[in-house]
Amino acid sequence: MDDSILEHRATPEQLRFFDEEGYLVVEDALSPQDVTRFTAVVDRIADAERRKRDLPPHAPVDKFRCVVEDPALLDLVDWPRTLPLAWDILGWNIQLYISHLSVFPPESDPEPGEVFGGWHQDGGRPVQEMERPHPRLSYKVGYWLSDTRGDECGAMMIVPGAHRLDELPAPGPGDHPQGAIELRVAPGTAVLFDRRMWHSRSHNTSQVTRKALFFGYSYRWLRGLDYNAMPEQVLENCDPIRRQLLGDGVGMTGWWQPRDADVPLKIWLEERGLVKEILPTR
Repeated sequence: MDDSILEHRATPEQLRFFDEEGYLVVEDALSPQDVTRFTAVVDRIADAERRKRDLPPHAPVDKFRCVVEDPALLDLVDWPRTLPLAWDILGWNIQLYISHLSVFPPESDPEPGEVFGGWHQDGGRPVQEMERPHPRLSYKVGYWLSDTRGDECGAMMIVPGAHRLDELPAPGPGDHPQGAIELRVAPGTAVLFDRRMWHSRSHNTSQVTRKALFFGYSYRWLRGLDYNAMPEQVLENCDPIRRQLLGDGVGMTGWWQPRDADVPLKIWLEERGLVKEILPTR
């Protein structure tokens, strides 16, 4: 991993904003060339999924475990513009726990007030089973490949600060929760959001198919949603830090009590005097 990645570490202002509001917007996280490259990959995977599931040509596609579907997507695991934010927010004992792509063509005649996907918090059973208030366990990075700056382009909707709330705020204007906003962003933008954030997908009645990739990071002692053990044919061509991020380790106890061999990211940061500085304060 090149030292130039350190240029993209979180600022104190970014960390404070993420802690208080539950999200961050990183403009130009992907270059126009990157957007073109990843869009081609997403289109190919989505087309293959439609054939596999016998879906119509323009059906929506949500594909999980997508990181293994094309070598290009492995680059997003340790993307220079966003990985430093991951270790600044969660620390060095991290892994990719989920990857999925979303292709959402324009809707026809959506019901008034209806929101595709519904308002929810990420996390599965922990949302129901953990005591409240919930701790921060993970967050996601959404890489936007389509333009959501227009009206009803399928932008992500959130309630800033709602990652601290156990229940969805009461309805406000338009039957959306009070305080809800749309994150209307340009292609190439990355949106980071705490897993506790109440969020939803908005309507897409535009002429543009909504396309995004989501990569989620968690602590290594959590089970992954993609894989408990990444396929070896994927790991064998990865450097040690990428292997860690893909859930690799050297022993059973390493997820709860990691040794240096389990967490090469920690060693890389220690060599640059950054470990104490980046430990989470929460």
